[in-house]
Amino acid sequence: MSETTTATTTTTTTTTTATPSIQNYIVYRTVASGTEGVGYVVNSILWDGTSTFNPGAGLALALDADGAYPIGSTYTAPTATTTATTATAATTGSAT
Repeated sequence: MSETTTATTTTTTTTTTATPSIQNYIVYRTVASGTEGVGYVVNSILWDGTSTFNPGAGLALALDADGAYPIGSTYTAPTATTTATTATAATTGSAT
C-alpha cells in the first residue's frame, strides 16, 4: 500500500492603495481681468492633485508646497521651451 501526500499552498495578495498627499496649490490668472494681471494669485487651496478640480476660465493651478505665493502676489509660470528645426533651402540665381 502506498501513501500520497499533497501539499497545498495558499497565496495571499495584499493591495496597498497610496493615499494622495494633500498639498498647497495656488490658483492664478492666465488672462488679465480688471486690475489683476496675468500671474495674479487669486486663491490658495489644499488639494490632493488627483481629484477633479477645475479652476475656471482664465485661471490655472500651480503647486506651492512651501507657501511662497500668498493671495495677491504674482506667480510667474515657467515657460515652455521648444526646439525648432529650420529647413534651409539653397537657391541659386543671379542678381541683375
